[in-house]
Amino acid sequence: MLLSYIKKRLNLMKNKIIKSLILLIPIVLIFFAMTRENDPLYAPDSFLTDHLYSRLNGTDRNIVIIGVDEKTIGEYGNFNLWSREKLAELINKLYENEEYAPKVVGLDFILTDHLDEEADAALAKAAEGRNIVISSNVAYRRAVETDEDGNKYINKMHITDIEMPYEELRNKVSTGFADPLISPDGYVRYTQNTIDIPKEFQDKAGVIQDSFAYAIYKAYEKENNGTINTPRTNREGQFQFLYSGQSGEYRPLSLADVLSDKVPMENFKDAIVLVGAYAPGTQDSYQGASDRRKVMYGVEIHANIIQAYMYGKTMTTVNKYLQAAAVSLILVLFIVFLRKKVLFVTIPVSLAIAGLYLLAGRILSGNGWYISCIYLLIALAFADLYFILEKYLGELIANYRYQEEIKEQMWSFTEAMATAIDERTPYNASHTRNVAKYSGMIADYINKLHEKGEEEDFFSEQRKEQLVMGALLHDIGKLAIPLEVMNKETRLDGREKEIEKRLNTFKLESKISLLENKIDEKCYNEFVSKADEAVSLINKVNGMGFINDELRAELAKVTEYEYKAPDSEAVPFFTEEEKECLNIVKGTLTAKERDVMQSHVEITGRILSKVHFNKYFANSPTLAVQHHECLNGKGYPNHLTADDLSTDARIIAVADICDALIATDRPYKPPVPREKAFDIMRNMAKDGNIDAKLVEYLYECTKPSENPET
Repeated sequence: MLLSYIKKRLNLMKNKIIKSLILLIPIVLIFFAMTRENDPLYAPDSFLTDHLYSRLNGTDRNIVIIGVDEKTIGEYGNFNLWSREKLAELINKLYENEEYAPKVVGLDFILTDHLDEEADAALAKAAEGRNIVISSNVAYRRAVETDEDGNKYINKMHITDIEMPYEELRNKVSTGFADPLISPDGYVRYTQNTIDIPKEFQDKAGVIQDSFAYAIYKAYEKENNGTINTPRTNREGQFQFLYSGQSGEYRPLSLADVLSDKVPMENFKDAIVLVGAYAPGTQDSYQGASDRRKVMYGVEIHANIIQAYMYGKTMTTVNKYLQAAAVSLILVLFIVFLRKKVLFVTIPVSLAIAGLYLLAGRILSGNGWYISCIYLLIALAFADLYFILEKYLGELIANYRYQEEIKEQMWSFTEAMATAIDERTPYNASHTRNVAKYSGMIADYINKLHEKGEEEDFFSEQRKEQLVMGALLHDIGKLAIPLEVMNKETRLDGREKEIEKRLNTFKLESKISLLENKIDEKCYNEFVSKADEAVSLINKVNGMGFINDELRAELAKVTEYEYKAPDSEAVPFFTEEEKECLNIVKGTLTAKERDVMQSHVEITGRILSKVHFNKYFANSPTLAVQHHECLNGKGYPNHLTADDLSTDARIIAVADICDALIATDRPYKPPVPREKAFDIMRNMAKDGNIDAKLVEYLYECTKPSENPET
């Protein structure tokens, strides 16, 4: 009792530990994934947050783009071959009328080497005294560096070179690096305020250099006497900006149109003017995070960044360990408080939590903070899936165990009935189990042939178990058959002693009649000879399995013998019941007794009809009551034919006959040798009683060489 209790408690603890580990492992994995340097779910998370945090509330009219578009290239040729006088002409035109002059002009071109001294000087002169920002280009590569504490680390943005405007121009303008930061998924959503310039480049680039957009923003705010807001950055000096417009929404103007006076100069009054490539093939297009269907030119990216500075549409990622801890805590609390709740409660709650978390993320994004969203959604989905699996899979497992328990109960019932049948008489000790064994062997043999492609039929595990159970129950009706019928060893079943006693009495009376001279010696001897003949014959045929025609003729003569005493009526040697027993051609049962014995099939049906067989064993009762049916309709009790009998029922019939022939415990006959038994069965198959193919299958799978135990 105590050991059973301890074992039960240990099993419960084991199940709890397993369930806890199932829940703990994904929490640990989520925490680990969220705190990795390379986020494994960066792409889907960014896709979600790009749409969730997006605020496409329109472009600022004070940001104007002048594009080197296809029209401009068609009119002036390849930009790389232009004289820089074109840019000088543009600047002069923009500042020609001070009333309509822009606040800042940003030239998104790399103007490094001298091309034409006169043109280069003209551009430098045009930029002098005006608020001009020109882009620079920073070259990066990965490099192993050492921090202040002497620890080595990999710097992904090690500066190897900076391309600055040529010196005469550089001294007249502001510069800013225009390199876009392309995220791991290929989209532009991050930028920088400034970068620290390595010592070897400080002579031409200074100690710190602003980004192109930041330099323009600062110049613009300075012109307007505004406050410069410097966004928070992460440890790499980066921050995420939110787009205000998609591709084309800043309504770019053609440079050719501006130079040819087709654009009113009022468009540039107090504006930020960005000049850059705006045509395919210029190698200055990127995939903006606001519109995944179209590419966005560099000047449009810069326009969005500048507007993000102006309206505070910037975000810095919340500490990833803090995010991971928050997601893990939410998941743990959700599991702890809702694990035992029904699914129509847990799923809506998880959706509500997800909605609130997404709402919190959007609110935080409006206040300059970025949080990942995909991991909580995955965590809640996992929790819901776990609850579903725990509930429904648990129910399935419980139902499976229940079904297995029902199966075990059915098998135990069947075994008990089989034992009751076999134990009822020593002459039937192993018949039930032998029939079940042979039936299973035939099913297995059919499956082997099926695997070889030689047999279409196939026995699944369920079908085979139904077959075996039907075989074990096929004789359950014999529980109601009287033992005097079940155990009848001979035709006369002990009556031969009464007959012999009766005939001896007749012989004694005949002797007395002889001594009293009522009969002569000849008459006496003839009677004694008949009596001895009768006793000899009944002893001969009493235990025989089959009586041939010659013996039947002799029996017909002997059973008509009578004893007639002087002055008395004749008395027959045998009663009518004894004559009936002696006239049995095959076996030991009279017609009446055979009817009683055959009734066991109907009794089997009545007994099994009172038992509920679940779906798994639904066919077993039918198979049990069909084992004495014949393919030619001459069987019993329902005289079914081949069309009515399944392969399974035919198998039990063949197995039953086989064991009846070769059994060593039958009271009315000796066992038939195996080869002779199968010859008998083959003849029965020829007569249309049983299935010839199944007879051969049983013959093959019971060969002594293959199955020594058989």
